[in-house]
Amino acid sequence: MKPPLYVHIPYCLQKCGYCDFFSASAPCVPPEYVRAVARQLEHLARAFCVGGWKSVYIGGGSPSLLGAEDLEFLCESIKAAALNKAAPLDENCEWTIEMNPETVSRPLLEKAASCGINRLSVGIQCKNDKVLRAIGRRASESDIEKAAELIKNFWPHEWSADLIAGLPFQTKKDIERDIDFVERNGAKHVSLYSLTLEDGTPLKGAIDAGKIPYDEEAAEELWLYGRDLLEGKGFAQYEVSNFARPGFESIHNGAYWAQESYLGAGAGAAGTIYGKPTGWRYTNVLDASEYIKFWLEEAKGFTDLNGGRANQEASQDQEARGQDCSQGLNAGDGNCSQDQEAYGQDCLQDQNCGDQQKGFTDQNVRAALAFPCQIEALDMATQEFEYIMTNLRTRRGASAAEYQARYGGDLAARLGCKESARVQNAGGGDCKKAKYASRQQKGFTGQNAGAAAWLTKTERSGDAFYSMTREGLLFLNRFLEEL
Repeated sequence: MKPPLYVHIPYCLQKCGYCDFFSASAPCVPPEYVRAVARQLEHLARAFCVGGWKSVYIGGGSPSLLGAEDLEFLCESIKAAALNKAAPLDENCEWTIEMNPETVSRPLLEKAASCGINRLSVGIQCKNDKVLRAIGRRASESDIEKAAELIKNFWPHEWSADLIAGLPFQTKKDIERDIDFVERNGAKHVSLYSLTLEDGTPLKGAIDAGKIPYDEEAAEELWLYGRDLLEGKGFAQYEVSNFARPGFESIHNGAYWAQESYLGAGAGAAGTIYGKPTGWRYTNVLDASEYIKFWLEEAKGFTDLNGGRANQEASQDQEARGQDCSQGLNAGDGNCSQDQEAYGQDCLQDQNCGDQQKGFTDQNVRAALAFPCQIEALDMATQEFEYIMTNLRTRRGASAAEYQARYGGDLAARLGCKESARVQNAGGGDCKKAKYASRQQKGFTGQNAGAAAWLTKTERSGDAFYSMTREGLLFLNRFLEEL
């Protein structure tokens, strides 16, 4: 198994006014937190037979608050956790770390590069001091310009810029200037998000109280303007909010949208293991102190790093079923059984199987997740719906062959298209929104059904891919929360 890995660093100097992600205010990342993450990484790699990592994404929070030594320790721990010590990273592993402009420095960039990180994601959001103050960002326009100069001079790899459209006081001129800025400074990938006002955030409270002006319709127009500018500059929209030069699309995020299983380490991080008849999603405890305490103090009673009790119980369960579990889920010598390797390659990587008799039963998955986290069981109906919605976010679209292999159905019929074999290649003219009425119990409201009717079909390598048209993506973006 070579899954994508997400590592969450929840610490930040100050929480932004629009942010509802789990985070904790701190001037730096405590070293004990990094050690706790390393502990969980080794457990996850053993529990799920991780030979190496397909991609790594270190997000937050502000991972750029990591000190040089702690960043190096974290990176070495990620590589050391993989069971294939000779090749802990996939040959084309994309390794990203998020950075905020005010914390970018030459030593940090050089350390990240020397540790094997090959991609930055920089949270610019907007390059206007008035806007930045309104949304509670610490970075200033000057910080952003300094960060870009440092990246240009001392970062040897690619970088991606995060921008937000529809912020208070933001204008079309701001959007144009921001996009020109990131293009001029070499960004090959841009995430352009539309501002979402989350309940309980300071920004929404200030807007609701009339302290900050906000026009939702004008905000939507700003996002559309930004999209058009990016496309005009050669950044193709390959997902609702993501734009890239050809060949610079995010591998890591693409794995999420393609419904590949992935693992998450760190307080608040999530992981998902898809399978038949049940998949599993876990979200680590949303408390950094509790997370540290468990993995550094209490985990001795759960698993030691030379042989986990929970994993041994899972192995005994498999042996009782007559399976080849000479190594069990806890591959203590760094080698998985052939049966588990097949499962890892055919299902957790390829996603087109999921038969739990191949190595991971409900019982031993639950045993492997016996640490402080919230666990959600994903039945096949949930997994099927998520497959459709995540794939329709992308330019690639949903694959009819993949859908049939995973869920045993006709994707065209599921999407409400007449006579699936004769859907037009580009027009989507045979897709009728009325067909979606019977599927409202799975998430399609009347409004959503209208959006989902804007489908296009593309034939590639004997397969049919269904995706949203450029106009349809607007509706998908608008109604994602309902879906």
